[in-house]
Amino acid sequence: MLFSFGIFSSGDRVIYNSYNYNIFQMSMSSRAMNRQTILIIALLACLLELFGAIVQVNAMLRSVGVTSVFSPLSLADSDKVNFALYLTFAGASLAIVSWAVGVIQRGRPRLGGLIAGSSVVTSIIVILLPFVMGYPLSTIGLAITALATVLICVVAYMGYKTPGVKEAARAILTPREIAVVAVFSALTAMLTGTTGLMLPSPTGGYTHIGDTIIFVSALLFGCRVGGAVGIIGPVVADLLVGYPRWFVTVLAHGSQGFIAGLGRKRSTIVQVVLLVFSGFVMATTYFFVNVFIKGYPVAILSYVRDLLGQALVSIILGLILTKGAEKALPSVLS
Repeated sequence: MLFSFGIFSSGDRVIYNSYNYNIFQMSMSSRAMNRQTILIIALLACLLELFGAIVQVNAMLRSVGVTSVFSPLSLADSDKVNFALYLTFAGASLAIVSWAVGVIQRGRPRLGGLIAGSSVVTSIIVILLPFVMGYPLSTIGLAITALATVLICVVAYMGYKTPGVKEAARAILTPREIAVVAVFSALTAMLTGTTGLMLPSPTGGYTHIGDTIIFVSALLFGCRVGGAVGIIGPVVADLLVGYPRWFVTVLAHGSQGFIAGLGRKRSTIVQVVLLVFSGFVMATTYFFVNVFIKGYPVAILSYVRDLLGQALVSIILGLILTKGAEKALPSVLS
């Protein structure tokens, strides 16, 4: 009778509050399990996407008379561009899924689901691209990549349906960030192009210290600015210098700038770790592509050059400039 009139005794309130607490705990536990499941599925999807791309690109290499990547390759320029484009889309699919999982793990599953949905598009492009470019399709590679695409769809659906923190819609970049991206992208393009012309590489491409500006912009202004500068600045430099596989730069340096931006307002040790990891990701992206268009011997030389001659020097310069800017302009950067 007390409940029928909405009147609670102190004991009833304890039971009622305990019931609500248990429901809350069950909800939180369910969300955590969903995030763990999404993480496992996404990891499996990434592994399948990578393996499927390797199987398919090997079939493409055999179609042009290449039987092994463990010796220097002599491919036609058109084949180099086509193979690099295919591998870039495969790598982009992996990067976008990883980004989506990171967003989901941080309590924004709906946004993460939408991001994973864009990875579905890139994965479908990976499936169709060899056929569009006129290369034979590997049945095994096609099946593996199709399975990876299905798993990415599952990640997108689960992420979108998982309850999370509701946030108001916001612009990708604020007007201030757009201005910062424009300035730092121009500086990156100038430094990349000028030092690149002075330091051509015997293995192809060019060595430069333009990553310095990417690191500075990322540490001072965060992931979004760092990622945008990492894409725009180096791509402009590639086009000016005449580097034909500029689209690999979008993935390599975009990821580099985004990862480095995670170090904003962190301790110096954390910043160093993130800069080293971002440089490793950049160099490994180029290495992955170079193995299949230049061969392993040349790719490993380029890898060492990118790690030590480009990323390491840029990390040192970037940290010095960042610390100087933080001390000189604290009010502007707050």
